[in-house]
Amino acid sequence: MSEPTILAIDTATENCSVALSHNGKLYVRSEVAPQKHANLVLPMITALLDEARIKRQDLDCIGFGSGPGSFTGVRIGVSTAQALALGLDKQVFGVSDLKLLVGSELIAAQEQQDYTAYGLGCIDARMGEVYYALYRLDRETQQLPALVSERVGKPEQALSEVMTALQAESVGAKQVIVAGTGIKLLDALGLEEQLTSVAQCALQRTEKLYPEAEAILAVASFAGMTLTDASLAEPLYCRNEVTWKKVGEQQHQ
Repeated sequence: MSEPTILAIDTATENCSVALSHNGKLYVRSEVAPQKHANLVLPMITALLDEARIKRQDLDCIGFGSGPGSFTGVRIGVSTAQALALGLDKQVFGVSDLKLLVGSELIAAQEQQDYTAYGLGCIDARMGEVYYALYRLDRETQQLPALVSERVGKPEQALSEVMTALQAESVGAKQVIVAGTGIKLLDALGLEEQLTSVAQCALQRTEKLYPEAEAILAVASFAGMTLTDASLAEPLYCRNEVTWKKVGEQQHQ
């Protein structure tokens, strides 16, 4: 059975990123261009399809970074995936941008059996807050469950909740992969010392500041994907004051 042809879109942060998996090949476009995503994303998608020599109708489904991140950026990514899928009568699936920050690295640790791997994704949410989540690589089920689910809060709150979750893990050696623009705010609170001294974890830093669309494909390939009708696609904002109306709700306004 051939692999599905999947388009992935992520515009939740300063990075505008699209990726395409087709016939076992990966095609990517990525550019850090704040406030230009609305102008970049469709031409990027067209360029990928042209490079792969396929048409939009050849897509099997569309994945998107669901957030959290920039409100406008999240909306652009979700609505672009939704509009394309509705026009093509295809289904969609979303992946948290916090999981995208550490997903590829966690998957790469699958073969390392001598420690339990965790991933801390953290995005600067401005206003003195961060978006954050902590994931664990479950080698047996090939899943990336969240020990601390996606949320927003002060850096002090984030560090405290992550430390509590890690200390509650009754396993042997532990390694924590950290990534994202918010890590510097946790570093200012002594992240490395807390992880190594208190939680007895090895720290693995990455150079990754922003999520990439190709990680959507990696996570989907590893852990599977839950497809849904495009009209039901929803963003993950974490902040309560932001609302999103599904297509059906929009049509009844």
